[in-house]
Amino acid sequence: MSLVVENPTGKTVRVDDVRLTYPARNEPGAGVFSAAGLLFPLEIEPGSRETWAGLCLGLPAPGTDRVRFELSLSVRRGMKRERRQEVFELPLRIPEAPLVLDLPFAGAWRVTQGHDCSTQHRRGKIAGEFAWDFAAVLEGGRGGSPRFSETHRNEDSATFEKEVLSPTAGTIVATKDGIEDNDEQREFPRRSIVDTAREPRWIFGNHVVIDAGDGRFVLLAHLRRGSVAVKPGDRVVPGQPLARAGNSGNTVLPHLHVQVMDRADPADPEASGLPAAFRDYVEIVARGTAAIRDASVRRVAVGDPPQDAIVMRPESR
Repeated sequence: MSLVVENPTGKTVRVDDVRLTYPARNEPGAGVFSAAGLLFPLEIEPGSRETWAGLCLGLPAPGTDRVRFELSLSVRRGMKRERRQEVFELPLRIPEAPLVLDLPFAGAWRVTQGHDCSTQHRRGKIAGEFAWDFAAVLEGGRGGSPRFSETHRNEDSATFEKEVLSPTAGTIVATKDGIEDNDEQREFPRRSIVDTAREPRWIFGNHVVIDAGDGRFVLLAHLRRGSVAVKPGDRVVPGQPLARAGNSGNTVLPHLHVQVMDRADPADPEASGLPAAFRDYVEIVARGTAAIRDASVRRVAVGDPPQDAIVMRPESR
């Protein structure tokens, strides 16, 4: 969830601490704010607002319908600080059913970043609260040729130029192509604040946005330059080739970024990420150390693959 905190006063207000509980049983929502990268005390300037994004609430007890926030606030008065408590409650609601997608690729791919509370997807504030990053893997789980770990070259990667497929039926509403792919980790992509304000979508590199209906839009990003094969207005079906995986935008290694959002423009400051899931895939999860390592393999009807899992389409499909 995201929480918008506004200071309508003429003075700087300092948020010294925030406590979150579920009132039904006084259960603490521990770690919610630190996991989202928020550190207190935190000052809010007069007349300004802040959005605390990427807040992951722990699972409450059955029947819990509210969450309580207790804010410890202070304002400087001369040499001292005047302190007060603000308490408010918000209703909890059952989220809408997630949009169920097909895997947007063939072969085996690793979830290199999911969307748990500590990920950049949760903290990034660009409608990626429920996003995944995927990178293709070869046998043995390698991300490329034996020299890839040293060269970091796109051509040595298992991901670069792999076909990206439509994960849903819908209509193409936006595309971007022509952005050069980064290579060899020579320098992490950077843009000034002015450049980012002028072209906020650079983060996603070459990308495609699909209108999946019911106010839900699917973004596939960091595509290879010159590979986008669709245009706005095109109707697409699941499994239809859209582009090829690349290394464009705010990334240093080839991967595919997938997110579902409530607006067509991922750079819209009002856009929010929406939960999604994938249908009918095989999931491999390894546990343990390099010396003693177990792997579980299961076929998932509908699910949310966790970080570091390897996923693929069943051979029978």
